[in-house]
Amino acid sequence: MNTFLKSQFIARWKLLWSSPLLANVGRVADHRRKKTTLITMIRNEKGILETFSAHALSLFDRIILVDHLSSDGSREYITLLSEKHPNIECYFFDEPGYYQSELMTWITQNLVDQEMPGWVFFLDVDEFLPFRSKEEFDRKLSELDSFPVISMPWLNLVPLDMESGDVISQFFLEPPQPSSYHKIAFQPSRIFSTSYFIVQGNHALFLGTRSSKVKFPARDSFPIYHLPIRTKQQLRGKVLHGVESYRRMGSDRRGKMGSHWDEILQIMEASSVTNELLAGIAAQYGGTLHPPYERSLDELREVGYRELQMEISFLQPPVSFADISYGHGNALIAEEGDSSEMRTQTINRRIEFNRSKRSMQIVEPTTSHNSKQLLDARRPSLHPTL
Repeated sequence: MNTFLKSQFIARWKLLWSSPLLANVGRVADHRRKKTTLITMIRNEKGILETFSAHALSLFDRIILVDHLSSDGSREYITLLSEKHPNIECYFFDEPGYYQSELMTWITQNLVDQEMPGWVFFLDVDEFLPFRSKEEFDRKLSELDSFPVISMPWLNLVPLDMESGDVISQFFLEPPQPSSYHKIAFQPSRIFSTSYFIVQGNHALFLGTRSSKVKFPARDSFPIYHLPIRTKQQLRGKVLHGVESYRRMGSDRRGKMGSHWDEILQIMEASSVTNELLAGIAAQYGGTLHPPYERSLDELREVGYRELQMEISFLQPPVSFADISYGHGNALIAEEGDSSEMRTQTINRRIEFNRSKRSMQIVEPTTSHNSKQLLDARRPSLHPTL
């Protein structure tokens, strides 16, 4: 997209943004509740996945979980969760590279109805919305109804207890200012172009193609509680998986994409991994890290951090990691009399990525006639309503 077209688009959007007519749209739609969809990518998140699922179930009407090569039971957990809860769908993405932008864009455009009014959110499992109930969440979205895209800044929380990894009863230090990094949510029915994509990290929505694009303006809204660092073991695993996933992208890795993982790994290798290092990295998370990398909790308090316990909505999930059992070849076994054949089949539903064509598709396993009937009965539509 050339400079002239970009300037025309931005000028027209700013004019529309300030229009009283646009401002009144949200007020008219306040009484019409819109459905909400959450799309989340997961990799080895056993330590926080149950808590995140409890939070997501309490707020969203539809939840799409995509496992990316988990080996800690997360894949089996979301499979079991989707069997127990009708609002949850799970898929598996086994491409070693971290093609998050392509995956989130493809899911949004192929598994979500683009014309049905509603919101689509992209959250990681360490991100929580600051609402104590679904009603409070829905009211806030009604206030933002007239805006196609909203922006939510990170509040990077520093845990006071860096050993347990607890979230529910944990106290954190909250920064005096939100991060400069934001996540977005949007309403597909309010995006006037079918040519758009979600950028890596789910930080923005662009119109056009990757070679000719313009950023869609986003309305500032509410913050996200972000818990990027919880324990030493969790940080090590997070960083190593991040470095490896971006390395496996090869020439598809654009610019400085994922460079923060390399930076954190270098700091960890050159330093002792102490609680002060964890606090310092958490405090600067998302941006370029500057020395001194270690910060004590008292030092953070001196610069304006204050204690916080998250008051957020939860709905007890119907399953836990303790409910997972394994059989021969690590196949998931049903509990409480459910069909083990059914579970073995659903665990094989995958989204395949053709790197040469930059395309994706859902691939179902080859099944017998009877098990295929079971699978078809439970399979989500490729074009369900939002």
